[in-house]
Amino acid sequence: MITALLIFFALILEYIYDPVSNMKNTVVIDTTFSRFRNLVKNYIDNKYYIYLLFPISIIIIYSVITYITDNYLHEFFSFIINLTVLVYCLKPSEFNSKIEDLKILKNNKEGDQRFDYILSSQNNKNYIGNIFYNSTRSIFTVFFCFLVLGPSGSLAFIILDNYIYSKEIKIDQKSKKGLKNIISIIEYIPIRLCSFAFAVVANFELCSRAWKSSKKGKSLYDSNIILINTIGISSYKEPEEDSEGNQEDKIILIQSIVYRTFLSWLSLTGFLIISGVFI
Repeated sequence: MITALLIFFALILEYIYDPVSNMKNTVVIDTTFSRFRNLVKNYIDNKYYIYLLFPISIIIIYSVITYITDNYLHEFFSFIINLTVLVYCLKPSEFNSKIEDLKILKNNKEGDQRFDYILSSQNNKNYIGNIFYNSTRSIFTVFFCFLVLGPSGSLAFIILDNYIYSKEIKIDQKSKKGLKNIISIIEYIPIRLCSFAFAVVANFELCSRAWKSSKKGKSLYDSNIILINTIGISSYKEPEEDSEGNQEDKIILIQSIVYRTFLSWLSLTGFLIISGVFI
C-alpha cells in the first residue's frame, strides 16, 4: 500500500498545488553534480566514470538515509523523503503546462527556450513531432523506474536524462554516446509499453501498422525515439496538410492520448498493487 499512497499523494500535490511545478527545475541537480565533480575529479580521470558514479552515489546515499529513518527514527520520515523525490521526478502537471503554453506560441515550428528541457526536440524546431517521446521522459519512464527501483531509481533516471538535455552540464560526445546507450536500455521496456498503450487507447490498427513499418535509427537510443513518435503520431489520423492553423487541434488530440495512456498505466498499477505485486 506504500506504493499506492506515494503515487496518490504525489499526484494530489502535482495537480492541486501549482507552485510545485515551478520548483522542479534542474538547478539542484546541476549544482550538486558540479560540486561532486570538483570533489572527485582529482581521483578519477575518466569523465564518463564520473557521470556514472554520480547517480550511483545518489542511490547509495538515498538508501542509507531511508534505512536510517526507517529503523532509527520513524517510517513516516522515510515516506516524506520518498514522496518528495517522487514529486520532484514525476512531471505530468508540468508537462501538461508546457503543452498548454505550446498552443499559444505564434509559430510552433520555431519552438521556444521555455521548452528546452521538458519538451526537448532533436532538431530544436519541431516540438510537436517529439511530444510523445517527451511524455515518456517526463512521465512514463520515470513512473516505470519508480515501480521497479523506487524513488531513487526515478531520481537516477532524471539525472542521466539531465546529462543529455541540460545546458549547464557540458558533456563530451564520447561520454554522451555512452550515456545514451545506458538510457536507451532503461527506456527500452517503458517505451514499448507506452507504444502499446497508445495503440490501445487510440487507433490500434494504424499503430500496429506503423509499428511493423517503423524504421530503425543509428542507435538503440534513436530507435526508441523514432518508435514512440511514430506510434504516437499514428495513434490519430494526422491531417494531410500540416498547416499552422490546425496545430492546436493536433496538440489537443495528443494531450488526450497521453492522458488516457497515463490513466491506463495507473489502472494497471492499481491492479498490480491489489494483486500484491507491489507493496
